Amino acid sequence: MPRTTSSHRHAANVLGALSLVVADRMNTAVEAIAALGPSAPAALVAMHEFLDGGSVTQLSSMLGLTHSGTVRLVDRLAAEGLVERVGAQDGRAVSVVLTQRGRRTAARILQTREKSLASALSALSPDEIDNLAVTLDTMLAAVTLARAEERSVHTSDRPQPWLCRLCDFAACGRSEGNCPVNNVVKTSNSS
Repeated sequence: MPRTTSSHRHAANVLGALSLVVADRMNTAVEAIAALGPSAPAALVAMHEFLDGGSVTQLSSMLGLTHSGTVRLVDRLAAEGLVERVGAQDGRAVSVVLTQRGRRTAARILQTREKSLASALSALSPDEIDNLAVTLDTMLAAVTLARAEERSVHTSDRPQPWLCRLCDFAACGRSEGNCPVNNVVKTSNSS
């Protein structure tokens, strides 16, 4: 297809449709693991990957939920034996930590997420996947930069959930410096 305004509109439209299908399939699959609502998988995975021992306030910010909504979520997760509240040393704060059952559940969520996303890539050749990965990194970096700019000027009263709330940090290569989101955030914070 020649590159025209209509091909740009077509690409944007197809991306929107594909994004919804992929997100719907992934969310349905991972929500079935914890069976505690749409925020539970992200909370468990985030705690598994980077936020274990964080506060309810940190979890609230990461999920883009109100504080009271996050407290209710933590209550449900605790009732299922997936997390527990632990008092901080100063006695004023409470941390939320995964239990062993919570760790196993988070690992199952990540495996289910990976399987769901891999099925979306199954029609592509290895070269097409490599090219797509580069394109997606570029797009994700641009989205991350735009979100950082929005946050700096407070254009929205509604808290935005973190992009990486359901990410597999090993798969994105974060510790090797390959995560497009983390790289943009580090660059924009050092500017």
